[in-house]
Amino acid sequence: MKQQLSLIGFILFVAAASLTAQERIAHVEIRPDSAFTGRGNANEVLFRLMIELPGDRPVAIRRIAWRKHPETEIADVRALKVYTTAASDIFDTRYPDRARCLGTTTLKEGEQQLTLSGKLAPGPNYLWITADVASDAREGRRIALLPEYIECSRLGRIDLSRQDYSVRGREILLARKLLFAPGDYGSVSYRIPALITAADGSLITLTDRRKYNDIDLPEDIDIVCRRSEDGGYTWSEPHRVAEGKGRGAGFGDAVLMRTKAGKLVALFVGGPGLWASTPGHPNRCYIISSSDDGRTWTTPRDITDAFYGSNCPDSVRSRWRGAFFGSGQGLCLKNGRIMAVLAVRETEEYLLNNYAVYSDDEGETWQVSAKALDRGDEAKVVELDNGDVLMSSRRQGSRLWALSKDGGQNWIGRGHWEEIWGNACDADMIRYNLPQDGKPGRLLHTLPNAPDRRKLSMWLSYDEGRSWPLKKLICPGSSAYSSICVLPDGSIGVYYEEDETSPCFRMYFIRFSLDWLEGSKMKP
Repeated sequence: MKQQLSLIGFILFVAAASLTAQERIAHVEIRPDSAFTGRGNANEVLFRLMIELPGDRPVAIRRIAWRKHPETEIADVRALKVYTTAASDIFDTRYPDRARCLGTTTLKEGEQQLTLSGKLAPGPNYLWITADVASDAREGRRIALLPEYIECSRLGRIDLSRQDYSVRGREILLARKLLFAPGDYGSVSYRIPALITAADGSLITLTDRRKYNDIDLPEDIDIVCRRSEDGGYTWSEPHRVAEGKGRGAGFGDAVLMRTKAGKLVALFVGGPGLWASTPGHPNRCYIISSSDDGRTWTTPRDITDAFYGSNCPDSVRSRWRGAFFGSGQGLCLKNGRIMAVLAVRETEEYLLNNYAVYSDDEGETWQVSAKALDRGDEAKVVELDNGDVLMSSRRQGSRLWALSKDGGQNWIGRGHWEEIWGNACDADMIRYNLPQDGKPGRLLHTLPNAPDRRKLSMWLSYDEGRSWPLKKLICPGSSAYSSICVLPDGSIGVYYEEDETSPCFRMYFIRFSLDWLEGSKMKP
C-alpha cells in the first residue's frame, strides 16, 4: 500500500494481490471539511471519502470505523451519519433526501464501528460522514473524527488511518446558515450582502439575485430580502424588493440603514452599470424604505438627480459619469442623520473617488459631501464617540481611511491602516458599543486578509479606529464581500460570500459572541 499526502487530504493507493487488475481500487481520497459550523445544524460534513473502483463489478460496503478526536465532546454531537451521492461530488446539507443514508449512530469514545448498507459501483463513489450538532453545543469547541478504516466485500478492510494525518474539524459558532447557493430559487447566482438589525430585533438581509450569470449591472438582477426572527437560525423565504426587467433594467449594490425612529432605508443602483454610465444616461440611484421591520417595502423611487447626472442642479456633479453605493450597512448618526458612501467616476478615466451622501429627513432629500478620498472605491462610515465620522475605503493592500469633524460634510484627515490589509474588496465597518463605565468602546471591521479573496477576517479596535490590535479569521477559504450587525443580545452577525468553486459564491450568515471574537473565554 502506497500513501501520498495531497493538498485536499491524502490519497491511499491500495493493491490486493488476490484481485485482478480490473478489481483493484485506483485510490481512496479523504477530504476533511474545516469550515465553521453552528449550533443545531444537521448533516454537517466532517469529511468526504471518495473510493474509485475500476472494473465493472460493484462491491458491498459493510462498515466504517473512526475514532473521536480528543478535543471533541460527545455532548456536542446529536448524531453521526454516512451518506452516499454515488458518482456525484455534490452534497447539500439542506437536502439530505437527495443523497442515500447508509447508516446512523451516536458518538462514542474510542474506536467506533458503524455498519453500513449499500454498494460501491465501478468508477468514483462519494461518501459523506456528517454530524448533527447539538442545539446547546459549546461555542468555540470543535467536532472532528479520525478515520480508521472502511470494509467492503471482496476488497476487505481498507486502512484510512495515518500517523501524520491531522484535522482541524468544524469549530462551533452560535449560528452558521446557508442563505443562498447557486441555482436556488431559479437563479444562477447570488452576490452583494447587506445585513442590519431591525428595531424589533429581527435580522434583515438584502442580496443581489443575479438570475442568468454572475456579472454586475447592466445584467438582469433583482434585489431580494430575507428576515430572521430567531437570531439567524431560521429565515423567511426571499421576496423581491426591486425586480429587474431585463439587461440594462436591473438593480444591485444595496446599502441598508436604520433611522433614529426605526425605519429601514435602502439605497441601490440600477440601469446601464458603472462603466457604461454617462451624464445623459447615468447609472440610476434608488431608495426604498420599510416601516414594518423589513416585512414590506415601498416601491423604488429614483433619486439620481440629487446626486449626479445631467439633470443634477449642481454644475460640477452634473458632469459626473457614473456612481454606485458601497453595499452593506450604512450609518445613522446620533443626531438622526443617515449616511452612505458613493464611489464616483467623475471623468472618462477608469478611476473612482469617494463622496458621502446624507439625509436629515429619513431619506426624503439628500445632500452630497465634499470629496472624501481620491481613488477610493466601495466604502463604509462609522460615527466615533466624539461625533467625528470615520470612513474606510477599498483598495488593494492597506485599507484607506478619511475623517470628518462636521457630520460627514467635509473630510480633513486621510491615511491608511497598516493592520487592515488584504484584497481590493468591499468590506464592512460598524460600531459594536460606546465607551461606558471606564471600559473602551469597540469598532468592528471585516476584509479578506489575503492578496486574493480568501481568509475573511474581523478586526477589532479599542481606540476609535486609531489602531486595530485584534484580528480573527471568520472564513478560512474563498470569501469576499461581507456585512456586519450587532444583535440585541450582544452577539455579532456577519453575512458574507463564501466558496466560489461553482464558480459562483454561496451566501452564509454566521453569528458569534464577543467573547469568542476576543478569545477570552468560550460561551457556555
